[in-house]
Amino acid sequence: MNIHTKAVHSGDRKRAGGHVPVTTPIHTATSYFYQSMEQLDRVCGGWEQGYCYARHDNPSTGALEELMCALEGGDAALACASGMAALHTAILSALTDRRRSIVAADAMYGATVGLLMNVFEPAGVSVRFAGICDLKALRAVVAEAQPGCIVMESSHCSPARSNWARTSASTA
Repeated sequence: MNIHTKAVHSGDRKRAGGHVPVTTPIHTATSYFYQSMEQLDRVCGGWEQGYCYARHDNPSTGALEELMCALEGGDAALACASGMAALHTAILSALTDRRRSIVAADAMYGATVGLLMNVFEPAGVSVRFAGICDLKALRAVVAEAQPGCIVMESSHCSPARSNWARTSASTA
């Protein structure tokens, strides 16, 4: 299936029941009723499929995760309420089984720097900042630090300033 077809047809829409809506519905409920407290306990405990509270999961979030998974060819996806929550989760996941050190771009948004300096460093994660627009220098820093994670925001390297925009991050 090509990406345009996936973008239109992947997601929760097919689970609607006896009818199929034209678009995936947005579910605004924050909590859900079940036949008994025992059933709710099974759903909240993960032993039975269903939704118990919107902050944990809901049909709209599930549809977005399924769509992103299909578009990106992934096995799973996790939707977060903000970019900072997504970044925090990604870094925590990356450092779960790796060295507790980060090489980060020396030019990033303030909230990202705050997350690294005020959350990760006090938790025992070493953070080292490096220029990312000079790939040779970046490779040298990564080779020396051998970090568990590299954090960068590529918007800070424009094609006018370097060739970064035309280079894959995996090259570094």
